Amino acid sequence: MSLRARLALVIALLAFLPNLVLALLLGFLGGGPWPSLLLWLALLASVSALVGYLLAESLLRPLEELTRALAYLSLREGPVSALRLPSPKEPPPREVAELRRRFAELLERIGELQEAREAFYAALAHDLKTPLLSALRLLDYLERADDLGKERRIALLRALKEELSRGYRLTENLLALARLEARPPQRETLNLRALAEDLLLRYREEAERRGLRLEVEGAGLARGERLLLERALANLLENALRHAKSRVRVRVEEGALQVEDDGPGLPLPLEALARPFRQGEGPRGSSGLGLYTAKRVAEAQGGRLTSGPSLLGGASLRLELPPGASL
Repeated sequence: MSLRARLALVIALLAFLPNLVLALLLGFLGGGPWPSLLLWLALLASVSALVGYLLAESLLRPLEELTRALAYLSLREGPVSALRLPSPKEPPPREVAELRRRFAELLERIGELQEAREAFYAALAHDLKTPLLSALRLLDYLERADDLGKERRIALLRALKEELSRGYRLTENLLALARLEARPPQRETLNLRALAEDLLLRYREEAERRGLRLEVEGAGLARGERLLLERALANLLENALRHAKSRVRVRVEEGALQVEDDGPGLPLPLEALARPFRQGEGPRGSSGLGLYTAKRVAEAQGGRLTSGPSLLGGASLRLELPPGASL
């Protein structure tokens, strides 16, 4: 049954039932006349039904107008930020006016999210194109240069490897974010010490080339998705390796991984640094995406990413899982 029919029925019954009770009472007390009373009741039922229909139509008219406005928006083409509810033909009741205001706020919020997503992907495309373009230029130079010495060739190959690594890290972070949007994390019990040691082995050569010492200490277990946690920890390690002077340390605890370095520390609050492609006053490349991905991974696991003072004197980023997730 539609809302209009229900509302009309309620109004009709409210109008008819008191008259029905009164008519029956008068009929029993006065002994009739029953044909006249029944005819009167039939007339009251018809009038009550008509009044119920008309009142229901009047009460639901503002909602029907809002429904038509929303149908118009669903068929209209163009950016979400340009969508606006048409003005009502007559001032709606307070409740409907509040509903219209909430719909307008929802449209505005959706428009802001769409603009943020478009800016995100535009910045991602720019940051992904930059290392690829640099790599192509290096390859073109290596193809044409016939008299390169060994040292120059090794330097160019290292630069090429670095540019391709930047593109690879961007792609890995993008895949991790897409995985988070597509489904909830598939949690399993993880040995955080083993996970940290495996990642340190991957970065051992880079650390030696930079003259840095990698350390891991502590032990602990937690529940989470291994691939996502590996990506988050890799982002924290890469951030530490870029800024450390001589040491990077991973401290493992129950349900937590903490990455410390002896560099200059965080230049801005973590909330500002973890905004993708927006560090400080403008875009700064892919490091913001790395911290943003680590933050999103922590939150998807039910934890958080925090920063604090480091015993090594530099930055300290802590990837936490909630107490209930650790074993």
